[in-house]
Amino acid sequence: MLINFRVANFRSLKDPQELDLRAVYGRGAAPLHVSAIYGANGSGKSNVLLALRFMHDAVTDQGGWNRHEAIHVTPFLLDEDSPKKPTSFAVELTIEGVRYAYGFSVTRKRVTEEWLHSFPKKKKRVLFERDNDEYYFGPSFASARAEVIKEITPSTGLYISTAAKANDESSRAVFSWFSERLWFAEDEEASRSAQRAETMKLLRAPDTKVKIEKLLEAADVGISEALIEDFEIEFQEDPESAEFDGSFRVFVDGGKTVIMYRGKRPEMTPYLRTLLEASHSLTFRHRGKNEQLFSLDQESRGTQTWFDISGMVIKALDKGHTLVIDELDTSLHPLLLAQMIRLFQSQESNPRGAQLIFTTHDASLMGRNRGEELLKRDEIWFTQKDPQVGSTELYPLTEFRPRDGLNWEKRYLGGSVGGVPYISENLFDEAVSQ
Repeated sequence: MLINFRVANFRSLKDPQELDLRAVYGRGAAPLHVSAIYGANGSGKSNVLLALRFMHDAVTDQGGWNRHEAIHVTPFLLDEDSPKKPTSFAVELTIEGVRYAYGFSVTRKRVTEEWLHSFPKKKKRVLFERDNDEYYFGPSFASARAEVIKEITPSTGLYISTAAKANDESSRAVFSWFSERLWFAEDEEASRSAQRAETMKLLRAPDTKVKIEKLLEAADVGISEALIEDFEIEFQEDPESAEFDGSFRVFVDGGKTVIMYRGKRPEMTPYLRTLLEASHSLTFRHRGKNEQLFSLDQESRGTQTWFDISGMVIKALDKGHTLVIDELDTSLHPLLLAQMIRLFQSQESNPRGAQLIFTTHDASLMGRNRGEELLKRDEIWFTQKDPQVGSTELYPLTEFRPRDGLNWEKRYLGGSVGGVPYISENLFDEAVSQ
């Protein structure tokens, strides 16, 4: 589980900022299962999640991150000094009951720092520390193998990533958390495709198919059953033209999806496969006097969003993963969001300690339902941008020492805790006046 995440000099996050998931109001030592970040448009709340995503991609070597000659990091650019300084990322985790601290600092030219510490029996143990190309290995970590891995780690790459490729077990726990337990969901095509592929994968297994259908039924979107058929693709060159233009057309022929292409055969990317599967093999049975089957593209945007994310929610709860979602409220009703949050908060539905970290504008989630808080006071964070400097500050509601029982939705929208836009009615009027 994620205990905290720290970042400095990344995009609008100039000064060190920390997202701390430790409970404030006496709910035990375990990290919180939910954390919500509020803020005005452009205040930098998405940059907090992008920073965690950057760290994930660096550790897991997404897109050959460690093989590039330069590191594509974006420091704070609105002053003279920050672009010359390193950008830093760090996390504290608890894995199988052991606490770990891992982090690194980078410029566009190289990794300047990297470290990994563990805390067995609450005592700090240095596993390794790196200063540019100089390494120190702790007694429990040092070995001839560690020296070899050090030598083959490039200046633009992370030691922990190189060690994982070499099947080294010494840092496997932390690497596996990033590669297997930290998931991201965004409202853009590539991410939506990955979410949809995961949901459709679960639909093919009888035990998880029931769970997907239950979530669809619980959302009250009118769906009683989700059906997915075997999917077969056949490529055929278009005889009408041998022109090389890479275009293709898709049609169904006797239960088979045929792709007629011109020139170069198109690559069957995961995105294209998911798109074709969803279009040609996935249908939904709707309740009514005359039950009908509808394709996914005939469903509302909100239903599509709920279907896409449901697979990742179920798998996160089943496996105890950390799920990070930017703008969770996109196309979803507030009551539906509330139920998703409740699934992560409840010990009964979340016995393995899955976490949900998200950004949102939906202030109703701060409200009270039948006298009970939905988002707890220590689960709420805000981002605010300094208009003079252009930098983002991340801070918790607990900084205001909030009393239990108050209406924080009303106070937030009223500007009492920041994180809202300062709107000028006069400027709005001037923008559209002659």
